[in-house]
Amino acid sequence: MAATILRVGLTGNIGAGKSTVAGLLDGPNFMIVDADRIGHGVLEDDDEARKQIVELLGAEILDATGRIDRTLLGRLVFADPAARELLEAIVHPRIRTAEEARIAEWGVRQGIAVTEAALLVETGGHERYDRLVVVSAPPRERVARLAVRGMSKTDAEARMAAQMADLDKAAVADYVVDNGGSARATAEQVARLREHLLEDLFAVAAKVSLPARQR
Repeated sequence: MAATILRVGLTGNIGAGKSTVAGLLDGPNFMIVDADRIGHGVLEDDDEARKQIVELLGAEILDATGRIDRTLLGRLVFADPAARELLEAIVHPRIRTAEEARIAEWGVRQGIAVTEAALLVETGGHERYDRLVVVSAPPRERVARLAVRGMSKTDAEARMAAQMADLDKAAVADYVVDNGGSARATAEQVARLREHLLEDLFAVAAKVSLPARQR
């Protein structure tokens, strides 16, 4: 019997807290695929990808050890949309291949595969999923979180400006998690989200069309 997998895209702008939501979702019947982490692995381990990136951006993108400087790379591509598109053309197909392999190896009869990724809506990648979850938070809160990670306010605001507005992402989402409040409020929303996604999975398993998109 073929496996029934509900494919869910989980996204949100920088600092919104999509990883927090992914962590709360993780558990029985759920598999979390961190596309951003896979992308980091591509930059670290894929020699052909690294060669193409150096050809695109120059040898100055490498650090003293010969590895791609991810901090510098982030600054460059967020400031240059054309370069970002070219970089995505190199990295994203490799991420998708790894994503599909991990889900294929999961080995469950029924489950929910949640792919956490930053640019799903901007790239149109959200169309590949049965459901889309968008995590949002107020800009001030996101800047504060990024400061804790060591990012300057200038860099944080530049990256935020380069991304699609929260409201525009929410407009194409099936579910929106507001991560701008307390940890308890977020956890309660994710608990409800889990229930909704399980209902969606059961509908797919019963070969019933998924209901209209809901918020």
